[in-house]
Amino acid sequence: MSDYNFLMESRLSPAQFRVLNHISRIAAEQGLNLYLAGGAVRDLTFGQRTVRDLDFVVGGNPQKVLPHLVTATKRRAKAGQRRINLSEPAPLEIEHLRFDRALQSAEFTFTNGVRGELALARNEVYSKPGRRPAIAPAAIFEDLKRRDFSVDAMAVSLHPNSRGLLLDPTNGGADVENHELRVLHSRSFVEDPSRIYRLLRLGLRLGFKPSERTKQYLDSALENRVWERMDPEQEGRELRAILREENVGQVLKMFAQRGLLAGLDRKLARTRVPYDRLTRIRSVLRIAPDADPILLNFHCLAEKFSAGYRKRLAGKVILHKGEIDLVFTFDREARKLARLLASSKGALSSQVYTLLLGQPQSLLLFILAHYPRPKVQNRVKNFLLKFPQILARLPRAELQALGVKPGPQFEKIIHRIFFDQLDGKIKAHPQLLKAMREYAGIKEPPPKPVKHVKPAKSAKPTVTPKAPKTPLPAPWAKTKKQKTKK
Repeated sequence: MSDYNFLMESRLSPAQFRVLNHISRIAAEQGLNLYLAGGAVRDLTFGQRTVRDLDFVVGGNPQKVLPHLVTATKRRAKAGQRRINLSEPAPLEIEHLRFDRALQSAEFTFTNGVRGELALARNEVYSKPGRRPAIAPAAIFEDLKRRDFSVDAMAVSLHPNSRGLLLDPTNGGADVENHELRVLHSRSFVEDPSRIYRLLRLGLRLGFKPSERTKQYLDSALENRVWERMDPEQEGRELRAILREENVGQVLKMFAQRGLLAGLDRKLARTRVPYDRLTRIRSVLRIAPDADPILLNFHCLAEKFSAGYRKRLAGKVILHKGEIDLVFTFDREARKLARLLASSKGALSSQVYTLLLGQPQSLLLFILAHYPRPKVQNRVKNFLLKFPQILARLPRAELQALGVKPGPQFEKIIHRIFFDQLDGKIKAHPQLLKAMREYAGIKEPPPKPVKHVKPAKSAKPTVTPKAPKTPLPAPWAKTKKQKTKK
């Protein structure tokens, strides 16, 4: 059995894991049982590299949790504060929140980019096919059994006393292992036709096939054209999910080949889908894999529509007014920003940082997708990839070790150091120390006196006396023996 505490810590991004712990703590403080459920647990079980969204289920009123998530955003808006210190973790704040009272669920996006949903554990009753269901509070097992596929009917407890415990009442783990999508009852596609799109989309992304009986139910639903019964909210939800797929063009092509695009949007079904441009956007998004691609893909898909129809479609697909306003200013703002980046106002890296700081990430990715000029491309890529690495290595601890206490003056010095590093004025550690002392008004330590050590007198080398050479006798000299014989 998988260790889901380990999987959550190792497979979720640091930002996602931080949000998960934050919401878990709030739910525990309110005395509520909280679960991570749906696609997040499926992706953890399957071993996906990226978990897209965090779907939470709470055993009780979700409105006991939501005020504690929104408070920070309201406080920031009231104070009108802007976070300047980017090298430290930002406080967890909600950027977008949309609460559905009928379903008792909230879709949220944090300022760190983490998306998710917090919903009441519920049961659903469909009065008519394709209509919104009536809901009633239910236990977590009942909530899981009313879901679309068995692989999405798993949950992991986040309560402190049972954290990491897997709940799998429909044996979805086995279906994940078998790469199989299985609906939980025979009327699944009839009650909620959007599940047709979900099954095909997940099958393409994960490489899963429908079970034999699920395929029979699917073929029957397609033959009866139940996808025509989707309401605008279901259409918008599925289009939103498609535009967040990694390979949007391939998903749309699959639906076009099956004649299903009209179920999402009739005008879209009659328009040529710009597959080549969607592919270019996909390649750009590899630079920022955690970025939300919906605005770039929506702009690409709806660009040929009239302004009025684009607004109506955006209202159905994009949930937040600020994002709708942004996507309709992409062309103008990107053109203006690209012109500045290519000019002398972007000659220095510190100038590039100042120009791009605070700009929406989706706007910068839009520039990469539509403005191929090398100078512009390099400067945007440096901002997205290189500058954060320098920012993360700022010498805060070393500056404190010099005696500078955290505060406005401390941040001012760090800011100057950062700009000097961006512009190549500081390349080596001695230069860094010298700049920190200079900006902090700390005198350079006096150089250590050099001690002149007199060289020791070397002893005279010992010369070994050579043995005297014995002279050879002259050839005419007579030895004693020769004299005696005579």
